[in-house]
Formats: sequence, structure tokens, C-alpha cells
Amino acid sequence: MISAFIKSVRGSDVDAALHYLARMLVAGEDPRFIARRLMILASEDIGMADPTALQTAVAAAHTVQLIGMPEAQLTLAHATVHLAPRPSPTR
Repeated sequence: MISAFIKSVRGSDVDAALHYLARMLVAGEDPRFIARRLMILASEDIGMADPTALQTAVAAAHTVQLIGMPEAQLTLAHATVHLAPRPSPTR
């Protein structure tokens, strides 16, 4: 499911990205894993096209560590919405 999530974010499909995020969280996927993948995506796929993308992803990962679930799911959704419509220099 992580693959579909990442592809949705890369494809700027916010609705699909949130759908897969919710499915992963309900299925019990480790939110730290999701946060790590968001940081990788922000760095590798978005990069300098949006310098705030990595900051948002790191903040989401930090929130997951400090606050935990279920509250951190909102931060993961926030990061997903921020990253999905971003331009990608590698597209």
C-alpha cells in the first residue's frame, strides 16, 4: 500500500494519497515508516522545487515521535496534502 501512497503523492493526487494514508493507518502500518517515506519523497522527488517540503516532512516525523498516534495522523495528513500538489523537478 505504501507504493500506491507514494505514487499518489508523486502524481499530485491529493484525494488518493489521503485515501491510502488512511488505509495504511487503519491497517496498522507504523506511522514512523510513513513519516520516513515522506521525508525521502520530499528530499528526492521534490527537492528545491519547494524548499519547505522537507521541513514539513521532518516536522511530521518529529510529531509522530513526540505525540504519537492517534493525534499524529493529522500531521501525517497535513504533510501529505502539502507534498502532493508540489511541482517535481524530476517529472
